[in-house]
Amino acid sequence: MSAVEPTPGPVTGSVTDSAAEPEWRHLHPLSPLLRGGIAFVAVLAYVVSQQADSIFGARADDPTQGHWGLAALGVVVVLLGIIAGAWVSWRFSRFRVADTLIELRTGVLFRQHRQVRFDRIQAVDLGRPLLARLTGLSEVVVQSAGGKDSHLKLSFLTDAQAQQVREQLMALAGRSDEVAGGALAGAAEDVSGHADRPGTAPVGQRVLAIPNARILQSVLYTGPGLVILLAVPALLVSVALGVPQMVAWLGPMTLAVGSSHLKRLVQECNFELLHQGDRLRIRHGLTDLRTTTVPVHRIQAVEVSQSLPWRLTGWWRISVNVAGAASGDEDTQTVLMPVGNREEALAVLALVNAGIPRGAAVAALEGTGPAEGFTTTSRRARALDPLSWRRQGYAVLSGGLLARRGAWYRAAQFVPHARIQSLKVEQGPVQRRLGVATVRVLSTVGPVSPVVAHLDESEALRLLADQVVRSSRARQRAQVS
Repeated sequence: MSAVEPTPGPVTGSVTDSAAEPEWRHLHPLSPLLRGGIAFVAVLAYVVSQQADSIFGARADDPTQGHWGLAALGVVVVLLGIIAGAWVSWRFSRFRVADTLIELRTGVLFRQHRQVRFDRIQAVDLGRPLLARLTGLSEVVVQSAGGKDSHLKLSFLTDAQAQQVREQLMALAGRSDEVAGGALAGAAEDVSGHADRPGTAPVGQRVLAIPNARILQSVLYTGPGLVILLAVPALLVSVALGVPQMVAWLGPMTLAVGSSHLKRLVQECNFELLHQGDRLRIRHGLTDLRTTTVPVHRIQAVEVSQSLPWRLTGWWRISVNVAGAASGDEDTQTVLMPVGNREEALAVLALVNAGIPRGAAVAALEGTGPAEGFTTTSRRARALDPLSWRRQGYAVLSGGLLARRGAWYRAAQFVPHARIQSLKVEQGPVQRRLGVATVRVLSTVGPVSPVVAHLDESEALRLLADQVVRSSRARQRAQVS
């Protein structure tokens, strides 16, 4: 039987005949060129710049010694070779959405066959690098529980196709979680959940839209940002006055600090957070516009933090630990709010963990003392925390453990009881002498590391024993439901 080439059409994982295999689909024909687009443009620009003088009649420093026609022919041959290689690469790159997994096959001489099961999908990202945006294409990144090295990338599809594949995979991943006994939010059955059917692209309710001006200010209103504001003028003055020692010292420091902050600025611009049924959708990026979908039930821990410079503006930042997200995914999955005021922070916190009372949340962000059920450190911890000992502590809520710390750098952390992996009590020699100890709550890998520091030793041991029971009961209830 001769092979039949799949005809263009909507990407769906269903088949009309139960005995038929799901069809294999090709990526977009421009995919190979876009994957190596920067190198391709760089080579082309280099060749053109080298031959510009010859083309316009100048003969000085002509590497072709006047044979620019042959050089142009050689360039055409190379470009045709690149296009032919790109076509072969596209021809052997195929994917399909099967009954229980998504598959991707690539390579001609060295072939790869990657698979991700639906029950292992943690999130599905949609990326639009600059060159892809110019051609109307998008990249689908399927993030699995194995970490960054196990992610599957479909680079590239048309934007409509990518949206459709992303929605289909998230819907199938949700159904796999239900079969496996995962606790999905009840909102999956509301109107937003009905919009998740394959072939649709639900918009969701916008929760946050951070102005780019605030993003820029937030980057500058940090310790390193203030250093840059002082270092750049000093560097310019040093160059103008001809002071090489200052240039040699300030130049590398400004470049190192400035590059990391520029990366953060580029990644966090155009930030939007949308709520869609049982999941959150994060959009951000300046040159590389990325859309990340995070199921709410995969969020393991939440931290709302405020640095000292942000105290003047009342801004907060929200980070989360997401099950299966690797450390390299921090900028796409684990930042729910790069910068926002207190009301915005409380709104996002209530969205992620609806069981936190507003009074307890406000006390966690700004409060001190035992109000709203907080247990704080005693005066014996004053030597270790002279500024924050009245604030440092925890509160046990019906849904999870709420901890707070810091006087200059404030942080409030919430971990659902069922998401706590384990706990441990630490006590150094100074703590042992003072009769205090630190309780660390171990969550999944991520930027949030919940800790309750310098509790009375008896209180720390009581928290450890009681929390083990609470977490065990919460996991049992989650399995039953």
